[in-house]
Amino acid sequence: MVRSVRNDFAPINRIPPEVFSLIPDYWRSCDMDEMLITLTHVCHGWRELFISRSSLWASLDCMRVEKTRVYIERSKSSPLEIILETSVDGGYSINALLLAAPHIERLGSLAICGPSNILADLSKHFIRPTPLLRKLKIDLDFDRTRAPDFPGALFGGDISSLRSLSLSGFTTNLHWRNLVNITSFRLCHFPGTVDPPFTTRLLDFFESAPLLRDITLRHSIPTSSDAPPERLVSLPHLKELSTTSQRAQSILLNHLSIPNGALLLIAFTFNGESSPLLDNLPKTLNNLDNLSHVNAINLTFDTKEKSLRLDGPSGGLYIWGTWTAWGSFSPRWERRVLRSLLRFDLSQVQKLTVTKYTASPPNQIEESPTFQTLLLMNDLCTLTLIKCNNLSFIQALNPERNKSDTVLCPDLEELVLYVKRQDLFYLDELVEMASERDERYAKLSSVTIVSLDEMCSRKEVFKLRRFVSRVEYKLDVVSPEWDTIPGDGNN
Repeated sequence: MVRSVRNDFAPINRIPPEVFSLIPDYWRSCDMDEMLITLTHVCHGWRELFISRSSLWASLDCMRVEKTRVYIERSKSSPLEIILETSVDGGYSINALLLAAPHIERLGSLAICGPSNILADLSKHFIRPTPLLRKLKIDLDFDRTRAPDFPGALFGGDISSLRSLSLSGFTTNLHWRNLVNITSFRLCHFPGTVDPPFTTRLLDFFESAPLLRDITLRHSIPTSSDAPPERLVSLPHLKELSTTSQRAQSILLNHLSIPNGALLLIAFTFNGESSPLLDNLPKTLNNLDNLSHVNAINLTFDTKEKSLRLDGPSGGLYIWGTWTAWGSFSPRWERRVLRSLLRFDLSQVQKLTVTKYTASPPNQIEESPTFQTLLLMNDLCTLTLIKCNNLSFIQALNPERNKSDTVLCPDLEELVLYVKRQDLFYLDELVEMASERDERYAKLSSVTIVSLDEMCSRKEVFKLRRFVSRVEYKLDVVSPEWDTIPGDGNN
């Protein structure tokens, strides 16, 4: 009795029991099972407190029969979370799984990771409806010979209570309907082993899930369309659509209405000598309401990876891909990618960042994609060029260089140059451009030159001060990372 009273006066036991019992819910820094057992062995009071909290015992790995039995008893009527995994150290026990099967009506979450035979065990014992099931994740090991089919009898064929669905490593025709509660959907196939579902199947699935917010499709985009060209499925609650494919593919986007505020993330690999950048977008952008207002553009050319990112208050688009045969054709394809911006409404773009654009300007400046792109950016305020051939942009911004004497980007205030090589600096051209804009009342407010190598003296650079309000010249050895680039809309 004395020991019990002394425990009651311990500082930690002054916390009200109803609050103290919540602590394990937020303590995930160690093994949950080991932690629970430790807590129940501290004292009699703690043991009663934590055993009586049924939700602490609702997570089952079904690895040991006795442990599973104790957890099921202590979980009482709380929704169960079952995680079935296999590893080199072993996996779940079928006898332990059989103990959980009679309680399927209170299954709230199921996650499966391992070989395909797990599906066979489930299809035998988990065939009754699960009205509390909110999250289902099935990630099967890659099988080069044959991907298994999803068992249609699982949960009685009814998963209408789901909020989150993630499927990987097997085939499915997405036959479920009435998914009125689902908000997150992920579908993954292995390239070259399983054909993605037909366009009609995907569209039917999306129509039956009107609350979808997050969609991820990895190698699951149809390669051809069996849907009528005029069919358009609305996704009014969509926040993010992420796709990954072996090659550029816009077939699915032709049939989807992307709402205002959504973000499109498109990734692909490509082997060839042409740019598939435009092939990722639908034939018409009328159904992409998330691109109705673009105010920041980030365009990156690298040895292999190329990316285009558009951000704005109405949403965004991020396309990136890997070219494996870009080679010596780089300048020509860089121009083609830059011209792809002309498909968008650029009138409200305020920030433009271009990285590693090396193409030289043609004799006729007006014919360059640089000129044609900047011509549409009347609201451009900040232009950042990183390791680029700056001559193409500098000459386009110089009204003296084009026949029409046009002042491009009249509101341009800030120019930032990260220069790697002396032969791509063009200081004289930069001074001439600043001078001509000054004469035409389009004076630059700020020019920042970051030299990644020592190239010229500060005295030469500060010639710009005659025509620019603020000039900064500094040395650095590292070009900015993506999320620190000036002009980028979001990280």
